[in-house]
Amino acid sequence: MKFTIRSTRTARREFDEIFDYIKSRSRPGADAWANAFEEALFRLEQNADGCPLAEESAYFEFEVHEAIFKTRRGMRYRILFTIRGNTVTILHIRGPGQDFVDPTDFREPD
Repeated sequence: MKFTIRSTRTARREFDEIFDYIKSRSRPGADAWANAFEEALFRLEQNADGCPLAEESAYFEFEVHEAIFKTRRGMRYRILFTIRGNTVTILHIRGPGQDFVDPTDFREPD
């Protein structure tokens, strides 16, 4: 099944924050990170329902899945998302060392 990907404003803001943080240290590194993120989105388009539930899912009435992607240096990032029908909604993007998302920061997408 092919999925349509959409992002919440929060996820878009988190993408920009992570990208800008990496870019302030290395523009090529930021571009490589963005490419790894795009590859992860492509995998979600193809197989989002094959991703496991995130630990945060236990706190909600809707399922929150996670997709892990890595940079060339092995830094792990998590994409937190939910699936409705054939639509994947990206809720949050978490970087290395970031805590789990606080339950008060989640709301079910429209």
